[in-house]
Amino acid sequence: MVLPKLSEPYAVMPLLLRLQRFVGLWGERRYRYKFRLAFLSFCLLVVIPKVAFGYPDLETMVRGTAELIFEWNVLFGMLLFSLKLDDYDDLVYRYKDISKIAFRKDVPSQMGDYLVRINHRIDRFSKIYCCSHLCLAIFYWVAPSSSTYLAYLGARNRSVPVEHVLHLEEELYWFHTRVSLVDYSIFTAIMLPTIFMLAYFGGLKLLTIFSNVKYCSAMLRLVAMRIQFMDRLDEREAEKELIEIIVMHQKALKCVELLEIIFRWVFLGQFIQCVMIWCSLVLYVAVTGLSTKAANVGVLFILLTVETYGFCYFGSDLTSESLSVARAAYGSLWYRRSVSIQRKLRMVLQRAQKPVGISAGKFCFVDIEQFGNMAKTSYSFYIVLKDQF
Repeated sequence: MVLPKLSEPYAVMPLLLRLQRFVGLWGERRYRYKFRLAFLSFCLLVVIPKVAFGYPDLETMVRGTAELIFEWNVLFGMLLFSLKLDDYDDLVYRYKDISKIAFRKDVPSQMGDYLVRINHRIDRFSKIYCCSHLCLAIFYWVAPSSSTYLAYLGARNRSVPVEHVLHLEEELYWFHTRVSLVDYSIFTAIMLPTIFMLAYFGGLKLLTIFSNVKYCSAMLRLVAMRIQFMDRLDEREAEKELIEIIVMHQKALKCVELLEIIFRWVFLGQFIQCVMIWCSLVLYVAVTGLSTKAANVGVLFILLTVETYGFCYFGSDLTSESLSVARAAYGSLWYRRSVSIQRKLRMVLQRAQKPVGISAGKFCFVDIEQFGNMAKTSYSFYIVLKDQF
C-alpha cells in the first residue's frame, strides 16, 4: 500500500489533530458545536429507532442490540472525551513542550531521532487504519443495498416477497423498510452519511486513544534515554543535566495524569460494553445456533475485542515505560557521582518505582491482565443469562 509521506516529522500527531479539528474536537472553542450536532444526529437516526420502535423477532433483537452497544460505545466514548477537551488541549501542548526539548541541539540527537521514528509509526498506523475504515464503511453500505436490488432484478416470481437486507437492524420511525422498496431506498440514502459518520468516529476514537497513550509512553522513554546519556558527562554538567531531567520527568508524569483524567471513564465504558457484546454473541449462538446471520454480531465482536485488547496492550506498554525510568536511574553510574547527584537520582528512582498507567474509572489498571479478567467475567455473566433463556 502506497501512503503519503509524513510532511511534518517533528510535529505532534498532525493527522490526528486534523481529523479532530474537522469535527470540533480540537482547535477553537467556537467549532465544538460540530460534534454535538453529530451526536444529536446519531441519537435521532440510530438510538431512538432501535430503542423505541422494537424488533420483529428475537434474532433481530439480539443483532440490533449488539449493534447498538457497539455504536453507542463509539459515540458515547467520544462524548465523554468531548467533556475533557480543555484537559486535552493542555495535554497536547505538554507533548509539544517535551518534543521541543528532544529536538534541542544541546541534547543527544538520538532522542530526536527516536521521537521522529515514533511520529512516523503513529502516522503510518493512522493512515492505514483510516484507509481500512473507509473501505469497511463502503462495503458496509454497498453490500446490503446491492444484495437487495440484485434480488429484485433477478426475481422471477413477483408474488414472492424479496428479503430486504438492512444496513442496521432497526425500524426507522414509520418507514416500512422491510417490505416497501421505496421506503428501503430512502433508508439506504439516510444510511449513507450515518454509516460513514459511525466509521469516522469509530476510527477517530481508536486513533485518539492509541496515539495519545503511545505518545505518553514515548515521553517517559525520552526521560529514560536522557538519564542513560548522563553517564557521558562530567560532574558539573551531570548535575545540571539531572536538574533538567527531573523537570522533564515531572512534565511526562503530568502528561500521564492528564491522560488518566481524560480517558478513565472512556475505558470504563469500553470494558462494560465489551463484556456486553461478548455475552450477546455467545447468547445469540446458544439460542439460535450457528448461522450466516450470526456473522453481523461476530464482526462487531471481533472489532470490539481487537480494539479493547489494543487498549490493554498499550496500557501495559505505558506502565512498562514508566518503570524504564527507574531501571535507567538504577543502572546509571550513580556510585561514581557526588552525594548531591546521588540524592537527586534517588528522588527520581523513588518516584519512578511507583507504576503509573491509565485506569478504567479508577477501578482497575488498563492492561493485559485486566483483559483476561474481563473474559472470565463475561463467561460468568453468560452462565447467568443462559439460565434465563
